[in-house]
Amino acid sequence: MAVPAIRLSDQPASVRLQILLAKVRLSSSETTQARALAVQVASWRAFLSVGRRNFSVPLMRHHLASLRADIPGETWDDMQQQANQTAFYNMRMVAAQKRFRDLCLTPNGIEGIFFKGVNLAIRFYGDAGLRPCRDIDVLVPRAAMKDVLRASVDAGYVPVSPEAQPIEVRSERDVNAILRFGESITLVTPEGVVIDLQDRLDKHSGIFSGFDVFDKSVPNTVAGETFQTLPTAFLFNYLCHHHTRHTWSRLHWLSDLDAICTSDHFDEAETLALAEELGQPGTVRASLELHQLMSTDTRWDDSPELERGKTFLKLCILNLPGDLALEKRLSMQMIGGEFMYRWQARPDLIARARRGWWRSILHPPVSHYARMPLPGPLQWLYIYPRLADLVHRTLQRIRPIKR
Repeated sequence: MAVPAIRLSDQPASVRLQILLAKVRLSSSETTQARALAVQVASWRAFLSVGRRNFSVPLMRHHLASLRADIPGETWDDMQQQANQTAFYNMRMVAAQKRFRDLCLTPNGIEGIFFKGVNLAIRFYGDAGLRPCRDIDVLVPRAAMKDVLRASVDAGYVPVSPEAQPIEVRSERDVNAILRFGESITLVTPEGVVIDLQDRLDKHSGIFSGFDVFDKSVPNTVAGETFQTLPTAFLFNYLCHHHTRHTWSRLHWLSDLDAICTSDHFDEAETLALAEELGQPGTVRASLELHQLMSTDTRWDDSPELERGKTFLKLCILNLPGDLALEKRLSMQMIGGEFMYRWQARPDLIARARRGWWRSILHPPVSHYARMPLPGPLQWLYIYPRLADLVHRTLQRIRPIKR
């Protein structure tokens, strides 16, 4: 199923402005172009709706306030409220992150790596309120996952399935089942903040497995506290991989590109050298081209120049309205659950991702255990609801969406 064809030269001013305002920092020429585009926006209410879906309202508000755009009062008030809510929630996340480290990691002698989310916002955006965040991403060594899960439950954190169904932990069997069936561990703090506990950064390809992130982690100061995070070149490589895996379907992922590329910490040559070492130069070079295309200094046309970056940009534009049918089609095109295009990475990584994906499709999710906790000897029975789920999901994907 091919990705729908669109022409960049046909895109309206509102789309060009959405992409431009996703930048964290605007140059003087970009500011001038933003003012010219803003007067062509036909509906600011619709513009805000797209921004809300794409997690870009705080930056949108930030730039439009500087531009003094002529926005209806009610729409502007809604934009302000949404941006303020983001800032307030992110402050809660900072407090929840410190509490999690102090209660669940430090007492066990574990140094977790905090990346994405508010850590990314504070380090590269300069303001925690400019990047909407849904959860706190923490990477811990695989051998430490059981200790962290036990400590989290003892501290009042609740493990949940991907469908947000709480999982009772009353015995070692429950702990082992969560570790066995979960791709990661999702915890809800007593304050209602979500923590995603991970022991790896890729799904099946092993693209990052050869990089010792714990040995090469760097300190990052968040609200006066020091946390470990990923070094800039590696973080950029990871984000390019992650955001492409999700087909650039949110504008705040484009914002991440600009935040890092325009920071003093970014070294493009080092980043590209690491991309070659990891085996994903195609993904990273296309992402750098996408960053160029965010700026109005780069013309949007349908020439072969920056072709792969334009491929990513078209994915982003196609996803702006939140088309469920399109998301289904794109998910069916993903290779091994990780790659949209073969040119993104080395053939051996793509082949490994494909093999790993086929092995994983019959692996029961933790939600089966949450609904029906079976003892170890009987857990093989989860294969039957898993098969039923696969049939149902396949039918849902191939059926047309009713509009």
